[in-house]
Amino acid sequence: MKRIILSLAGVFTILTAQTIYAQEAVNPLLYSYQAVQFGDQNVSHDPITLIMPGTAYAGGFSSYLDNPASAALFNRSFGEFGLVYNQVDETSHFLGNRNNFDDNQFGLSNLGFIYKFPTVRGSMVMGAGYSRHSYYNRALSITGRNDQSTMTDFFKIPGSTYEDIAFNTYAIDWADDGDYLESIFRIGFPPGDFPGITQDAEITERGYGGDFSAFFATEFLENFMVGASIGIQSGRHRYDRLFLEIDEFNDYDGAFIDSNEDGEGDTDIDSILLNDRVNSDYLSFNARVGAIYRFGDHLNLGASYTFPSVLTVDEEFDARIVSTFDNGVAFEDEILTDFSYSVRAPARINLGAAIVNMGGLSASFSAEYVDYSKTRIDFEADLFEDERNENQYIRNNYTDVWNLRGGAALALTDDLTIRGGYGIRPSRFRDFDIEEQQFTGGIGFRMTENARFDIGVKYSLFEETSVLYDYEDHNFNMRSEFVDRDVNRLQVMGTLRFNFN
Repeated sequence: MKRIILSLAGVFTILTAQTIYAQEAVNPLLYSYQAVQFGDQNVSHDPITLIMPGTAYAGGFSSYLDNPASAALFNRSFGEFGLVYNQVDETSHFLGNRNNFDDNQFGLSNLGFIYKFPTVRGSMVMGAGYSRHSYYNRALSITGRNDQSTMTDFFKIPGSTYEDIAFNTYAIDWADDGDYLESIFRIGFPPGDFPGITQDAEITERGYGGDFSAFFATEFLENFMVGASIGIQSGRHRYDRLFLEIDEFNDYDGAFIDSNEDGEGDTDIDSILLNDRVNSDYLSFNARVGAIYRFGDHLNLGASYTFPSVLTVDEEFDARIVSTFDNGVAFEDEILTDFSYSVRAPARINLGAAIVNMGGLSASFSAEYVDYSKTRIDFEADLFEDERNENQYIRNNYTDVWNLRGGAALALTDDLTIRGGYGIRPSRFRDFDIEEQQFTGGIGFRMTENARFDIGVKYSLFEETSVLYDYEDHNFNMRSEFVDRDVNRLQVMGTLRFNFN
């Protein structure tokens, strides 16, 4: 049976880097649906909306992702182009060792336009473009001497995706009594007697998600703005793991592996390397509606609703095992497969308030409600039992959350504005409090009469415990190997705006 245990990301074949979870190897399924739907939808739309939510406030171009009605608050037409830099720095604590690892990526953040129709009264605005809202950056490195388990204990789990290639490369073999498959590092020793193994691993995740959208907003009644957007959400997620186990102290020095196939044992295992990758691409249609009411010149209240959507996910899974023996001979084998499935993502409700230009000071606040327990996975017909088990797990273990954000801006002059904000993203698990804090800041200044540049920075941090792998001990009990992680993320966004009128 496949299961997700305390997971943010994926299940079966992959140890990953999102939060507490475990996976059993059956098929390389479901890796990306959690990363896509739960992992990093951290509203990094543009440098202004990054700090000041657009639920009741018109900041940057991508405010429509929080509430399409906010477009009606813009007082002129413009186009925007932006870039973003993301960096993650993680410190791991594993088997008494502390390791640091980092990764980064750079790319487009948003590109689009706002057109304000000439009107005698009120406002009518349309726009279209692309906005990235999700960034998947993780980096984990571990090293240590493990005297309790080995990754090869994971390979031998009945039904494991890795079973065949692990057997073909001598990572697992028949136990001494020949009745079951056993880790190569446990063969020749009494049950429960394990000399230990040195483990080194590096795991990275990279990717993004964004919206191609068109939106429309108008002042439907005096001071009452309404808006709607439709679009296509697309993205990709890449996972890469290198996991090495090496007989550093030559604890395994027998001659029972027949490396030259002459019928006689002549060597033993020196090292085993696992390299596996999951490449995931997803696509969905999305729609939003929203409204904002303006109380006088300085106070706005807003709300928006993002309809449930269905994400179609295509994944490619590639795994390779290389076993090197004491005599230098190496055996390797690999598997390559693909899988498609769909995820029904829950609706999102945004509530917000904004104070607008009171003596040069503006502030914006939002609360986003998402009930993650309503997520559903759809497999192919022959995997109905697995689909049922996964959805039951989600219903029992995921919960609803309120994601909170707020920010303020102070116009020091007509040409210079400074901003700062704070956000909290609570855990989506019923029984575990894994809270991410986000600190934001930025500055905007006018370059020419019709050009403006804004920059925003977000720093976020959280702690988590991840399962490196499940394994089966000598008594056939399922156990897990854990790693503690301190995660720090930095994001820098810059946007250039050109006013048309």
